[in-house]
Amino acid sequence: MGYSSCIIYFLTGTGNSYRAATWMAETFKDKGINTKLFQITKCYGEADYGENGKDLVGLVYPTHGFTAPWQVIRHTLRLPRGKGRPAFVVATRAGTRIASLSFPGLEGTAGYLVALLLMLKGYIIRGVMGLDMPSNWMSLHWGLNPANSRFIIERAKIKTDFFVERIWEGNRVFRGIFSVFLGLLLSPFSLAYLVIGRFFLAKLFFASENCTGCGICAESCPLEAIKMRGSKKPRPYWTFSCESCMRCMGYCPNKAVEASHSLAVFFYFLTMLPVSYYVLNELNKLMPVGQDHFLLNSLIDYCGTLLIIFAVYFLFYWLIKIPLLNKLFTYTTLTHLYRRYHEPDTRLKDIKAERKKYQDQIF
Repeated sequence: MGYSSCIIYFLTGTGNSYRAATWMAETFKDKGINTKLFQITKCYGEADYGENGKDLVGLVYPTHGFTAPWQVIRHTLRLPRGKGRPAFVVATRAGTRIASLSFPGLEGTAGYLVALLLMLKGYIIRGVMGLDMPSNWMSLHWGLNPANSRFIIERAKIKTDFFVERIWEGNRVFRGIFSVFLGLLLSPFSLAYLVIGRFFLAKLFFASENCTGCGICAESCPLEAIKMRGSKKPRPYWTFSCESCMRCMGYCPNKAVEASHSLAVFFYFLTMLPVSYYVLNELNKLMPVGQDHFLLNSLIDYCGTLLIIFAVYFLFYWLIKIPLLNKLFTYTTLTHLYRRYHEPDTRLKDIKAERKKYQDQIF
């Protein structure tokens, strides 16, 4: 196809999508294509695409809630107009392996949703693929053991090389049509995740007594979603910007980052409260508003849920500073027992270096 350059944007937590993006970059460079990697962070800016209309654009990112992470959707919408530039999309998904049995992940609408947004912005889609990498959702399950992780990663490398070769040859490569069908069936769940689920999950994180206040989690967070609070002994505080990428949990040197399952149960019951019923009932005492307003009810319930989550987590953050309560929450969450995971060949400083490169490019 005569591509002169390639720009690959990636969002990564524990290094899976970063590793896939580096494989692609290395292959394109071997083909003589000038390739750059840019990490999707909280900072935004339009990359320099040059004048060649055949410059290739790629997006590589994890699947969250069977769809694309909100930060990737925002980033895609902020990209410059495509003007006929070719593009490809790769969504990494949670592959697992138990004993000798491998199970594929499900990316749902993660890949084709972003591809559709790119098409609407004037890009020509050359390929879409879901890529199994070791599942890293350590809030839910233990990290895979090294042998199983390596097995999945080696298979992913072969699949990635084939995908890149086909793109380079000028072919179109579209994978995961069945996953899209399942993703559409699960779209209510995906929408719920984007609207409220990611906020809920963000507020489950806390630091155990193993935390030394080093601040590595806050410094390395791709979305600057972690704030170190406290003067004598700083502790991480997770904000609503958190996308549950698991970088803090996967790379904490002291394994101090936990996700509270007992707090999740508490949140669940609190967020079931019919906030709109009580609010509208009080408003009706002042003026006739009624109770049968779906949009108004939904808006009040949504705002009420966010307010409840924020208030409870704020209180929780201060309570776990008490050693006894911290131990209580630490030993009542399964994450305390889970094996931690990050992509075995990816060091934290590698990811942080890519983030700094992107910020330097913008500013």
